[in-house]
Amino acid sequence: MCAAINRAAAGPVRLVLVTGHAFGIRAFEGIFASSAFLEGNITASLLIGLDDSRAAATVGFSPLSRLAAEQGVPYIGTFDGRLSSLADRIRDTGPAYLIVIGWSYLVGTDILSIPTAGSIGMHPSPLPLGRGQAPIPWTIIKGLKRTALSVFFLAEAADAGPVIARYDLDVRDNETSASLFYRVGHLHFTAGLDLAERIGGGAVTAQAQDEAAATRWPRRRPADGEIKDTMTTAAIEALVRALLGPYPRAFAWVDGERVAVRGVERAQCPPPAGGYPARSGPGATRRIPFRCADGLVLLLPDDTAG
Repeated sequence: MCAAINRAAAGPVRLVLVTGHAFGIRAFEGIFASSAFLEGNITASLLIGLDDSRAAATVGFSPLSRLAAEQGVPYIGTFDGRLSSLADRIRDTGPAYLIVIGWSYLVGTDILSIPTAGSIGMHPSPLPLGRGQAPIPWTIIKGLKRTALSVFFLAEAADAGPVIARYDLDVRDNETSASLFYRVGHLHFTAGLDLAERIGGGAVTAQAQDEAAATRWPRRRPADGEIKDTMTTAAIEALVRALLGPYPRAFAWVDGERVAVRGVERAQCPPPAGGYPARSGPGATRRIPFRCADGLVLLLPDDTAG
């Protein structure tokens, strides 16, 4: 697939940028830092963000209004995830590309059909592996050794369009969702800058995904973070690491109390005389023994978690 723009005839390539997420902010900063933008080969005609009232319910939420004000670009905050109510506003800007990043909604085909060259998204998995939701926690829970940021054309189905570029990333043995979130955010800046140069150069090429290799990861809910006594030590460690950063913490029920957990230690066996001492330091005032499928672990509570 190749989306081409005759820039000499059309003037600057017009973009409409959509996000309610920190990743989108980083990608759009990359676009605004690009030579293509500074030299006037591309321009952002409208920025659309998620209404601030959705912040508490959106993992990784970041307001787009600040960036719009910095760049002097018209801004709309919306509750409409599919963007259908904004069709006329988007159409009036005459966009060549609609770029939608970190948006937890499927944008309707009525909107995807507006830009003349196509709509583009980014997803932190090596597509077609890992389509769907919560790719950063799933990467750690599944024990993957490598992941990627994929840049692709949006299609009617989520994360299924042709891939424009892929930025590979090693996953370290002790990786947490917090550390991976920060590293993926950095990749979004690089990907945004590179994408801007591709668009400014007049053509964006892409390769269709292999549907036979596609996998889909389901949505995760806070209740999925429960640590259970049927889990192995390794599974508990992975779950806790996967739910740090901006995600709801892993938790365990201990003597009827729901305890948010920020760390795990393998317990000494047999236990020391007098039991396991409390750890000192912020966020780790207790060490709670927890019997699991293959032994005993010590849960380190996160007393700052809501």
